[in-house]
Amino acid sequence: MHKVVIIGSGPAGLTAALYCARANLSPLLVEGLQVGGQLTLTTDVENYPGFPQGILGPQLMQDMREQAERFGTNFLTGDVTAVELNTRPFKITLAENDQISTQALIVSTGATAQMLNIKSEQKYLGQGVSTCATCDGAFFREKELIVVGGGDSAIEEGMFLTKFASTVTIVHRRDSLRASKIMQERAFQMKR
Repeated sequence: MHKVVIIGSGPAGLTAALYCARANLSPLLVEGLQVGGQLTLTTDVENYPGFPQGILGPQLMQDMREQAERFGTNFLTGDVTAVELNTRPFKITLAENDQISTQALIVSTGATAQMLNIKSEQKYLGQGVSTCATCDGAFFREKELIVVGGGDSAIEEGMFLTKFASTVTIVHRRDSLRASKIMQERAFQMKR
């Protein structure tokens, strides 16, 4: 039985793992299928303290993982399919039907790409529809692209795509963007 199990390997999960490991709790972190979370799909991370020039998302996640591991975090790659919280110890079931017991559980499963939930979206996912500009941007060289959304993520993805696309159009449902002011200013200064 584990003292602490952490579900999720993004920034929150790795921070929890670091603190638990430094407290000699020997945490087990279940990484999930997207090891490192969404930041592994991000280019420049400029809003994380300590990196005045920014840092690449995958590098930040690798550094955080190494730091947590250095202090004694154990890692398990697997997909959690069920958690029983009615009795102690808590029981966690993985996709392979393996079970883990723990005295304490930290859930830090993060976020995933928001889909529009329209029929053609799933049909064309990976064939013109993408949820990751840094993964797929190079496939759309000199194409006219549309990014749906008005928050920081959509604006960042749109700005990144200008490296490849002939034009990038942001489509959103409000009369103003929700992105932070600095992201908006950068986007409005772009030429594509």
